[in-house]
Amino acid sequence: MSMPNVGRMLLRLFLASRRSGVVAVLAGALVLGAAALWLALLPALASRIDQQTRTVARARSAPPPQPVVTAPAMAAARLSAFYAALGDAAHSEQIVAHLFDAADEAGVALDKAEYKPARDTAGRFETYTIVLPVKGDYGHLRRFCEKVLLTVPYAALDDMRFRRSSASDTAVEASLRFTVFLRPAASLDARADAAEVRR
Repeated sequence: MSMPNVGRMLLRLFLASRRSGVVAVLAGALVLGAAALWLALLPALASRIDQQTRTVARARSAPPPQPVVTAPAMAAARLSAFYAALGDAAHSEQIVAHLFDAADEAGVALDKAEYKPARDTAGRFETYTIVLPVKGDYGHLRRFCEKVLLTVPYAALDDMRFRRSSASDTAVEASLRFTVFLRPAASLDARADAAEVRR
């Protein structure tokens, strides 16, 4: 299209707008603007609707959320897990057998053990503090401690003290202190419950 043709077309539009009035021109401009917006925005709106439809479908197919656990329920579950992890006070002789078996397997000399029982009345569990004077080289002592903690998972190694006769001596004398945490025997629990009821 040449420049004179464009000029003629604009002149005709101008004259037509003068004849038909300003209102018709504004209406035509609004119709053209609406059509342009419709053509420009329609694809974006369609893709947005598709995306939201997919999001809703994903949300509906997702597993339902886990129920919220209340603080008292969580505390009760943790307390129950704590008591389940404790050893049994009625079978404390097995702990001693585990200690001597672990010493034999690790090649550590264990002749005696000192025991001190205690009871935590608020926590409703018993403890045995066990002090073991042992002899062996460092590797054997370490293996012994690992075996005790693996075979008696409710035990804690609280203290280790080492003594060597001379710098050239490979044998080490050690004093190991374990604390074993135990569930009280049923009769002790029943007595504690009865004492609380009397209070």
